Amino acid sequence: MFTVPRAPITLPSMNPWESQALAHNFPGDTSPSADDKEAARSRLQSQQDPIIYPGLYAPSGIDIMSVLFNVFTRADPTVQLGPVDCSAAVTVSNLDLPGSPIVYANEAFSELTGYTTSEVVGKNPQFLHSPQRICSLPGILLDQHSTAIRRLEEAEANRNEIQLYITNFKKNGQRFTNLLSMIPIRLPNDGTQYCVGFHVSAD
Repeated sequence: MFTVPRAPITLPSMNPWESQALAHNFPGDTSPSADDKEAARSRLQSQQDPIIYPGLYAPSGIDIMSVLFNVFTRADPTVQLGPVDCSAAVTVSNLDLPGSPIVYANEAFSELTGYTTSEVVGKNPQFLHSPQRICSLPGILLDQHSTAIRRLEEAEANRNEIQLYITNFKKNGQRFTNLLSMIPIRLPNDGTQYCVGFHVSAD
């Protein structure tokens, strides 16, 4: 009987989240002692974060996976995000709090802007516009910047999605063009309103 040779099957490569999950050192099957249980409880309380896979949940308690799930399953999107993985720079702002402060920013955002998470949490995302440096922009860029700011403010006030190019500044003062996508969502479990920002350097 003649057998047709089959091409070898190539498995798709894992994304960083999957790799981190597989590399995570889960507890063994042995029954923990009372001291082990107390130590684990102390670690959990200090983290205040139900970690399953490292990096997927924010220490602030924001369930970023649920937030992103609601972004990508929202009805009638007006902004097309395309493929997004953990290399994307992401911020999450709480629209129910005064000033709509950032409550989550991932490592990719820190790499893009130079700001650490602790430096941005609690601030309104508009700090990236860096008003103290805007005056140095050429006239035409200043006009474009003012228009972009106005569009962002209108979109946030009306809870509308928006995607635009805007001039932002890194921590070191370097100017860059940010392709910014802002997606407002409401979590179904508690009704909290968030605005999820996706930041891409367009330079």
